[in-house]
Amino acid sequence: MLKNIHRQLGLWLGFILLLLCASGSILLFKNPLLQWQYPQLDTPLVTDLALLGRSLDQLTQQDYAFVRLPQPDRPWLELSRHDGTLEYRSADGRLLLSRAPFCDWIDWNYQFHLYLLVKPLKHQLPGVVGILSLLLLATGLASNWPRRFRAQWLRLPFAQSKLQQYRQWHFLLGLFSLPLLVWVVLTGTAMSYHSAVQQALSLVFSDQPQPSPAVPPQSAVALSQSQWQLWLPKAQQSLPQAKIRLASFRQSDTAPVSFRLQQAAEWHPNGRSVVQISAATAAVLTLQDATKAATGQRISQLIYPLHTAAVGGTFYRWLLAIAGILPLLLWLLGLGWRQRTGKNPAHHP
Repeated sequence: MLKNIHRQLGLWLGFILLLLCASGSILLFKNPLLQWQYPQLDTPLVTDLALLGRSLDQLTQQDYAFVRLPQPDRPWLELSRHDGTLEYRSADGRLLLSRAPFCDWIDWNYQFHLYLLVKPLKHQLPGVVGILSLLLLATGLASNWPRRFRAQWLRLPFAQSKLQQYRQWHFLLGLFSLPLLVWVVLTGTAMSYHSAVQQALSLVFSDQPQPSPAVPPQSAVALSQSQWQLWLPKAQQSLPQAKIRLASFRQSDTAPVSFRLQQAAEWHPNGRSVVQISAATAAVLTLQDATKAATGQRISQLIYPLHTAAVGGTFYRWLLAIAGILPLLLWLLGLGWRQRTGKNPAHHP
């Protein structure tokens, strides 16, 4: 029964899984690929908050949702418009590139990996694929593990029949890559169900409830008015040892200005520390230090950087990239084994 489940899942689900993993490998090199396809993005890195603030003040504020500030691996201002279009601007505000959804193969790859091209369902479909993929890996190990383990099971099958070669290569590749594949699928699935995973970890580690800090009533400031030259330095001063990674544009006249900052102890590339300041006075209203969060919450914040190789260096990035190719090899070997078994009735269960 387990073998039949593994075969059926491997044939149909395995094909989707190999596409998801291959697209993930490509996304590990998204920024270099963008610079390769769009040479105008090869712009100098500027981190002067005053200059960046002047550039943001020149924009029509109501058109944007958030902005990512320049970093060494992406030295541009990356602005997200409400319609999903991404704008890439130099530090002085010059428009370098505008990318609408599905405008190039890189975004098709991105939309497929995150949403399976069905964005209204958010991350639910990849999450289901992830859960079934863990079942696929478990049934593969359980159904193919020999009852009596012998050393020859680990020998490379060069001198055997084609059918035996497909089976043995499939088993060996799956066995030795299993920890890496489980790691990739597990972290990806946990990202799809981030809220549930965070709640579960908080329960396991007995996290104390941490309600969001209340924001006092604010004076109305027209959305068309901005003071990014003042807001950015004030946000930086609230956590001097951190770096501003992301800022959200206000969506109402009385809303504060929200910033995401990354401290040295934080792995998340966008930072999980949050600062909110008054649009009228630039006074700090709330500050959430991610390094002081409860244990379960801090652990849940490690999932994204581990899955996207935001930590671990070049070796870890390439290790995850190789992991994205393994499902393709396993699927081809399993397909070859299945086809040859179908041609030889003596090998039918």
